[in-house]
Amino acid sequence: MKRKETKFYLTTVLIIAAYYLIFNFVARLEFVNQLSDFGFYGLQILLIALEGIVATVILVKSQRWKEYGRFQFRWSYLGIFFLSFILMFLWVNITTRIFPSTQNGSAIKETVANLTGISYFVTRILYGSLIAPIVEELVFRGLLMIALSKFKKYYIDVIISSTLFSLIHVLQYGWVLTDFIVYAGAGLLFGMLFLYTRSVYWPMALHIVWNTFLIVVSLLVFGY
Repeated sequence: MKRKETKFYLTTVLIIAAYYLIFNFVARLEFVNQLSDFGFYGLQILLIALEGIVATVILVKSQRWKEYGRFQFRWSYLGIFFLSFILMFLWVNITTRIFPSTQNGSAIKETVANLTGISYFVTRILYGSLIAPIVEELVFRGLLMIALSKFKKYYIDVIISSTLFSLIHVLQYGWVLTDFIVYAGAGLLFGMLFLYTRSVYWPMALHIVWNTFLIVVSLLVFGY
């Protein structure tokens, strides 16, 4: 049993390290930068999608999927879901007013403003509203928080998960404390929802809805 748990912990660490390398190493390789926009972003999306597949396989093989990979509807879960969305809305609006725009957010705006056709659809719509939220929840809530479940006293699992979730969004552009605070706050909300529902589907749904909401607002305000 200990050997199986050790393997689960090790693969979790490797998955998170691979997530970091996709944006901080692979994306900077010379041959990758020579690809077309569609090829460049398509490669990144493919690698992230593979991360999600591997994370799911690890969860299933570890038997954790039986507990955390099931969807259970309760009115209290739905209420917490909507409360989490409202808190996310308030958090983003407050931090937007007192902090400068995050580097990640600025990079996304600059990128999608120059994309058209299938490149725009795949990068902005398919990846931004679906693939990224699903994979990030599988990795940072599904894998990581389950691996840290023994340390959930004082919400250590939530804190570590939100910290690494934030770092993944921040470090590829260089350390900025305010950027870290913004994403860590969002990570805390996703983590608490996962902890309350004991299911990866609820934070995954919140993440999808939130990202889709941001994309719709951006389309209405900026046109992209």
